[in-house]
This record gives sequence, C-alpha cells and structure tokens, in this order.
Amino acid sequence: MNGAWREAAGLRFVELETDDSGPDLPVVFTMHGRGADPTDLASLAPAVSPNGYRWILPQGLRPVRIGPGEIGWAWYELDERQAATVVESRDRLATFIDETLARLAMPRGRAALIGFSQGAVMALHVGLASDESFGAIIAMSGHLPAAEVLLPLLPKRQDRHVLIIHGTYDQVLPVERGRHVRDVLQQAGLNPEYHEFPMDHQITPESIEVVRQHLTRALPPGSSA
Repeated sequence: MNGAWREAAGLRFVELETDDSGPDLPVVFTMHGRGADPTDLASLAPAVSPNGYRWILPQGLRPVRIGPGEIGWAWYELDERQAATVVESRDRLATFIDETLARLAMPRGRAALIGFSQGAVMALHVGLASDESFGAIIAMSGHLPAAEVLLPLLPKRQDRHVLIIHGTYDQVLPVERGRHVRDVLQQAGLNPEYHEFPMDHQITPESIEVVRQHLTRALPPGSSA
C-alpha cells in the first residue's frame, strides 16, 4: 500500500492509500515504536484489512539516533524525563487525533488506536485519558509508564475496548510488563482482552490475526460504496 506524507497539528503522518476512500470509513491511527517511523507499520494495514478502513500513521515527536547518520523517532524519553514526555506526546497526539477526526467529521467511536512498543503506550494513554470512548484500543508489546496519570481516570473507563498482546520471549519489554497493564486495567474494573504469544519484541502473523479479529469485531470495516 502506498502512502502520502502530510502534516497537521504539528505532527507529520502518513495516510495510506486504499481502494476504499469513502468519507464514512472508520479511521485507524497506528503508532510506531522507538527508533522507527510511520512506514515501519505500514505493512500492518494490508495484513489486518486492506480495505474498509482509513489508515493514518503519525510520526513520533522526538528524534532518536539509531546509527551513523540515521535518525528514527520516539514518543518519549527513557530517562528521568519519561513521565513528562509521555504526557507531552499524549497531549500533542490527542490534539492531532481530535483535529483529524473533526476534519473527517468522524466521532471517536468510529476510530481505533493501534500501537507497537512506545506506540502502544501512546494508544493506551490517549485512549484511556479521553472522555469519549474510541472504537478500539490495541496495545502490542507495550507497557504503562506514567501510570499514575491514568489511575484516577480508569474507574470511569470501563466501557473501553482494549486488546493487549505481548510476547513471552520479549527481551525489550519482558512479558511481565504486558501482564502488569492487564492487571492494572482489570483492577480498575475494565475487561481487556489479553493474549500472549511465543515471540520476542515483534509482530507475527498469529498476533496480527488476533488484531484483525478484535478490530473487525469492535469496529467493523466500512465501505466507500
């Protein structure tokens, strides 16, 4: 799938081109992990559903050196600034999502948030901080830094459709991190769907199939017809 680079609300993003381009297609915001860029998850769209959704892939706000002369992007820092930069990126991403949905005249209930690693953190923070429920929140290989920001809100978020996926062999974020997210949400009265797979810090065909099933159930694909 080809994509066009654009910018809105101070964020660069890629909007994928699909055979469906009708105004009523549900929107899937897909956030990449640390050191990547939006194109890193572009292949997820045709694997999950080549048509029936409008795929928008925002770019992280913080440049990260990943090699000689190579720059990737992150959503937050890993040092003592972590909590503050999580909240900063959450707020800027939420503004971008709000403006995009307003431009498309699309309610939050017709939008999904999908993220991998740091992108999963963004999906959880934006989706759970929002007063209005998104159609789906899907967190792959993530965790929950700055949880103290969300904890007071969670008892009022029991209507959220949350999917958590984690690898039992994850060497970047051990599986205990994913289990912790599940446990925090359950203790607050949410009912997240949780899956573990025998994989590292990655996305596999098996995990993609679970994403596909959850997304199409929580937010059925539309049609341009």
